[in-house]
Amino acid sequence: MIWVKIKTQDSMVKTLEVTGHAEFGEHGQDIVCAACSLVSIGLLNAIDEMFNGQCELLQEENRIYVEVKENDERLQTALNVAIIQYKTLAEEFRKYIRVKKTEVKL
Repeated sequence: MIWVKIKTQDSMVKTLEVTGHAEFGEHGQDIVCAACSLVSIGLLNAIDEMFNGQCELLQEENRIYVEVKENDERLQTALNVAIIQYKTLAEEFRKYIRVKKTEVKL
């Protein structure tokens, strides 16, 4: 199962974490993992190129993590586009990917 965990504060994305494996198909043949990886790597590359220094980015085996350090509207738009893509995958492949959004108070 792939988990996409989003923490928001005042409806603004603060952190986004993607972990796990879909296990939809064999290694190298898993279209759910491939789609999720494409969204994740595209998001990390976009943040790195367009919003350099505004987020802490982490990419590990089976995990990506984004923490917003310096917020702006364009960055939130980029994050929300990725979240919509994750939700679209979760609607189609419910048994393999889940999206959980939590509002936090700081």
